[in-house]
Amino acid sequence: MASLSYIDMFRRLILLLLQGSTGDDAASESFKKPRRSERLSQRTDNDIVKTPVINKQHLPSPVTHLASEGTDEFAKEATATPSEGRVSQRRDDYVHSQAAALSSPPQDTQAFSQTHVDPNAPLSDEVEDEVKEGVWGYLLPMDTRYGGTCVVMRKRGSCPPSDTVAGAVSGGAKRPARKGRGALLKEQEAFDQKQKSSKGRSSGGYLIGRHPECDIQVDDPIVSNRHCLMFTEHKGNDTVVIIEDLSSNGTYVNDQLVGRNQRRELKEYDEIAVMDKARFIFRYPKNRHANAFLQQYTPIEKLGKGHFAEVYLCIEKSTGQRYAVKVFTKTPGVEERSKNEGLQQEIAMLMGVSHPNVLCLKDTFNEPNAVYLVLELAPEGELFNYIVKKQKLTEAECRKLFTQLFQGVKYLHDRNIVHRDIKPENILLVDRDLHVKLADFGLAKIIGEESFTTTLCGTPSYVAPEILADTRNRKYTKAVDIWSLGVVLYICLCGFPPFSDELTSAAFPYSLSEQIRKGKFDYPSPYWDPVGDPALDLIDSMLVVNPEKRFTVDQCLAHPWMTMKTPGVNDSTNGLVSGIQGLDVARRGVQRERTLLASINTVQVVTQIPGGDKPDVKVHAKNPGATPKKEARPDDARDADEFSQLGGKGDQVLFGDDGDSRYSVNDIAKQKTKGKANGGK
Repeated sequence: MASLSYIDMFRRLILLLLQGSTGDDAASESFKKPRRSERLSQRTDNDIVKTPVINKQHLPSPVTHLASEGTDEFAKEATATPSEGRVSQRRDDYVHSQAAALSSPPQDTQAFSQTHVDPNAPLSDEVEDEVKEGVWGYLLPMDTRYGGTCVVMRKRGSCPPSDTVAGAVSGGAKRPARKGRGALLKEQEAFDQKQKSSKGRSSGGYLIGRHPECDIQVDDPIVSNRHCLMFTEHKGNDTVVIIEDLSSNGTYVNDQLVGRNQRRELKEYDEIAVMDKARFIFRYPKNRHANAFLQQYTPIEKLGKGHFAEVYLCIEKSTGQRYAVKVFTKTPGVEERSKNEGLQQEIAMLMGVSHPNVLCLKDTFNEPNAVYLVLELAPEGELFNYIVKKQKLTEAECRKLFTQLFQGVKYLHDRNIVHRDIKPENILLVDRDLHVKLADFGLAKIIGEESFTTTLCGTPSYVAPEILADTRNRKYTKAVDIWSLGVVLYICLCGFPPFSDELTSAAFPYSLSEQIRKGKFDYPSPYWDPVGDPALDLIDSMLVVNPEKRFTVDQCLAHPWMTMKTPGVNDSTNGLVSGIQGLDVARRGVQRERTLLASINTVQVVTQIPGGDKPDVKVHAKNPGATPKKEARPDDARDADEFSQLGGKGDQVLFGDDGDSRYSVNDIAKQKTKGKANGGK
């Protein structure tokens, strides 16, 4: 057994030796190979082995995508119908598509640049000095189709250079007045077209929307004409940016809905979404320091006082320009919320409009003790004061006045803005040539194209019938402004309002609200005798109870009384037939004594502030020395002895047995019977 073991071991040794010699030969052959450089120089084309093509695709990293995914396909992608759900639920698809469009392919990566980057440099190459250029914000579009690479938001003059639409259209040059039917309407349309074509609007805020005049136009049917507005507000030593949602579909900040007619203060890196169509990143400039109101302006004189605010004349220290500042004092209480809502509404309205006949807002300051609105100055004061001093206006004066008012209201209505409180006190005179501006937008509201508002607001004598309807049936649109303008036109031509409590009598048993609801008014003699029929026809068309049949502002501008249409050769009525087709002649010639506003009001110029080379500023006082009347309480007229004699038997009968009662005899009889029954008990 042992010998066999040695034999087996020997055989195995021989096999191992044979295997080792073969490996040594292979190893020796490897050492005999030439160097790599020699081998490459000796290779022929037939010896070259090409790298095989691999069709597998690399997975994209978070910051890269495939080279085949170019931006052309993304840009040509059609706008899809909005899907259900909120914008935040559709965010992932939007962000993925934006990342695919804006990222770089893997092979396009480069080493970091060694160039020094100034951390205080502006965010746009368009800006050299943020402070000098008045930069207050940047919008970085996530899609370059909307706004390019960066939108620089700068402080800009918010007051139009001209006081008339005609002057704005012609660049301030004087030209003959346009005549003929529709001339005034075409003038306003030319003004709008100029603003659209040249981006000539100079309102203080920046607009995003579908309308051509918007600073950033998002041309999509689900985006509102004026979707959202951004503007600045000085807050202490800081300048903050406010975004106001004007849309019906919604504006989102960080995927949170702002809310229609609501506002929100923007923070650094906030993401603004206009539905799911356009997204922007907001950035503040490097220098946000702002001075307080008293550091920039010097108050001079108190001009007036309203329900919530006081108005002062002030001078801008850097330019010497004069402005009016509206000061809202902050006082804790129940009225603070109402005041704040009206204030925010007025700021948003004025920051989003720019028209020669709409008062412009230059600046706002939100400080711990008060809010300051720096407004355009109207040196001649309110139209109400002008009417009281003159008693009434001529037809020519009224025509000039209402050309401006109609054009200003058309500008607002075309942008779905309703003023809701047009009256002589809210129409300001810029000079003695009857250049006027609409003011006080505290009740103004932005509505949808077919929307209506339901809030009870306005001044009683000027409100439309639909405003006085019950809450459930109170639905009114832009037509309320036409009614108010009709009342103002009536007052200007005769000196007193068409509806008044003084008219209530046994022969005319209608209260103020009933007169308005039923459209009960006339043109009494002799006050209206000098006024031509076309003017009355225009008023009749504006003071129509049914808002659907009431004139629009376009129809008012095209009315023959406004355009002074040239008489036709074959027209025996001197071209006035078309202007009096709907005139209710029964309203004219009624003999009735009326009280002029000038006879019950006194307006005095208490101070006249010299303006140097500019018009003097007049400070008016209405009814000086008169104590404001308080609403009477039910028991003010009651004698104390009479009350003691009742002996606890109840209050006096509501309806007396007098011939002037407006209630039926049956109602009086029932009330007296009921009273006797109660007394018997």
